[in-house]
Amino acid sequence: MPAIGRRSAIACCALVACFLAAALQADTHSDIMHVFGGMATALTAANPDEFMQAFDRNMPDYDRIKSEVTQLVAQGEISSTAQPVRDEGDNKHRSVDLDWSLDIKNPDPASPGPLLHRREVVHCRLERLNKHWRIVALDPLSFFAPQNLDKK
Repeated sequence: MPAIGRRSAIACCALVACFLAAALQADTHSDIMHVFGGMATALTAANPDEFMQAFDRNMPDYDRIKSEVTQLVAQGEISSTAQPVRDEGDNKHRSVDLDWSLDIKNPDPASPGPLLHRREVVHCRLERLNKHWRIVALDPLSFFAPQNLDKK
């Protein structure tokens, strides 16, 4: 193969590799955002088991998060949104920051009470485990803790 032909072939392969890498990165970002969208939807649907599917069961504080989220959804009607602020990493490990917002409303119409609002940047580390993205670390854990509704 002439030198110009080889250079063209190498350039073409490099270009294809760049497109594939960009496509994989886009798919990874989409997969990650799907995880967090599912979590926000699960909170709004008062489904703590579905929310916990995003977590690695071997993660430190897994049981604490599960208990607190279960108590949180029992407190009232929740509206939840999560918007990405930062998403970095590769196809095996990701570090994601989310601007997460929770609105908690008392479900008792006789005692509507105030709407409680939380908004914070939540930091997550994820790993691809058995072909699924799972959260292996979350900070602050207290973001998903139940609200103290006592007005003492």
